[in-house]
Amino acid sequence: MTAIARRSMRAPISIAATLATADDLDGTTDNTQAFVLTGASRAIVIQHNNGTAGTAGIDVIEYSFDGGSNWSAADDLLLSSANDVSGTIAASGALNAAGVEPVNVAVYKCGPWKGPVAIRCGRKTTDTGGTTWVTGSPTVLVMAVGLTSGALTALA
Repeated sequence: MTAIARRSMRAPISIAATLATADDLDGTTDNTQAFVLTGASRAIVIQHNNGTAGTAGIDVIEYSFDGGSNWSAADDLLLSSANDVSGTIAASGALNAAGVEPVNVAVYKCGPWKGPVAIRCGRKTTDTGGTTWVTGSPTVLVMAVGLTSGALTALA
């Protein structure tokens, strides 16, 4: 297949990076699935229900503004169908209610940010509201807008 010749790369979209793997019940907190978004204008987050049907788990999008030492729940996460100015922000950065996965996929948008920022999915029971899945879990992906057309850089 031929590569697409773009006239402008004003807002490249990165290759999708995995924030949480399907059927990994408690995810990671070692920054191997946390990615640098510094310099990105926005990000697209996708929760894909491609794992075993899950119960009693919550995926929370978290940000670090200090290189991955401290994390806080996203305070700007919107469903892709939400108006950027007046849309309702996802409560505490949660992608889902306890164990309620999307029918197929749920798409969110977030950002912009000031200064250095990293993103991860808090799936393991954390102080930001993530909760370990009891059975099965979806994949969670992120794509940065306006940063790179290649792969994102992991923190670890």
